[in-house]
Amino acid sequence: MHKTILAAAITLLAGTGFTAAQQAPAMHEGHLDQLDTDNDGGVSQGEYQAFMSASFARIDSNGDGVLVQSEVAEVLTPEQFAAIDANGDGRVRRDEFMDRVMRDFAAADRSGDGNLN
Repeated sequence: MHKTILAAAITLLAGTGFTAAQQAPAMHEGHLDQLDTDNDGGVSQGEYQAFMSASFARIDSNGDGVLVQSEVAEVLTPEQFAAIDANGDGRVRRDEFMDRVMRDFAAADRSGDGNLN
C-alpha cells in the first residue's frame, strides 16, 4: 500500500523532473487522505515533506542514505531517476531527492498557499 501511495505522490507532483503530468496516474482522494495527517482536508508542505522523507528511508533498502536505480525501479523509470540525480553520479542522495520533490510540490501548489487540496 505504501508503494502505491508513494508512486501516486511522486506522480502527482510530477513536474518536469519526473514525467509529464498527462502520463502520470492521478492521485485520488484516498491517497490525499493518507497524506493529510492533520485531517484538515489538504496536504500541507510539511505533511508532504515528512511523508517523502519517510518514503526515502523506506525506499533506501540498504539504509546507506543513497538511492540507486535498483531501489527505485518499482516507482521511477530510469529517466525519472536521472532527472532527480542532480549531479549525474547514478546515486540519489537524500538532499537531491528532497530538493526535487519539494520543488515539484511548489509547482503543484497552484494557489501558492502551501497546500494541495
